[in-house]
Amino acid sequence: MRVFWLVALCASTLAACSSGSTVGTTAPPAVVLTGTNVNPDGVAYPSPAGGYGHNARVGGTPGSVIQNFKFYGYPNGDMSQGLQTISLADYYDPCSKRYALLRISVAAVWCVPCNEETAALVADEATLANERVVVIQALGDGPTMGTGATSMDLTTWVTKYKPTFTEMLDPNLVNLGSFFDASAIPWNCDIDPRTMEILQAATGWSGDLNSDLAGPLSDATPTKPGYPIAVTCN
Repeated sequence: MRVFWLVALCASTLAACSSGSTVGTTAPPAVVLTGTNVNPDGVAYPSPAGGYGHNARVGGTPGSVIQNFKFYGYPNGDMSQGLQTISLADYYDPCSKRYALLRISVAAVWCVPCNEETAALVADEATLANERVVVIQALGDGPTMGTGATSMDLTTWVTKYKPTFTEMLDPNLVNLGSFFDASAIPWNCDIDPRTMEILQAATGWSGDLNSDLAGPLSDATPTKPGYPIAVTCN
């Protein structure tokens, strides 16, 4: 079990919000957060010999494998079951049965580009599904810059945009804050679900999802992954 703050996250690519400071100092009460370390097929999450990291792929050099972070949120945007534990292991797909690409998006309620990107993600959900791109979004801040998102903030966000992708809390960026400058949100990170390798990561919102995803999709499939596949795929 791990201790986390109950909050939320999101991410994106070129027009960025600037807070002028790091993510805030006000933290919600700590809660015990448990989650899975295996994927839906029972395959253990990757544990690289060199440890987890923060680097994206550069040319022929593989990116780091991202840690199996865990969050509270609404899987598939469904609030009817209340807040659920969400693990990155839920999206680990070594045989690419379900996904070609995982996009982690980090946002804040106060951030205008984050709101614009979220609206675009919702509008393009059918296209993303056809390309087998799965999006999970985390809220770091609520309406006030530097104040961690709460469960109420997340509920309001999901009610506003009505996404069918997973929405999560990462208050004060407890999980993902070490990956990027919190003053430059949104942040987007594209992951190869076969190995959980970081293919690309950037702050800001470009305004064009197709161009943002073209490179990572090309890297993720059908090319050889940056790390060996952990299971035998038929």
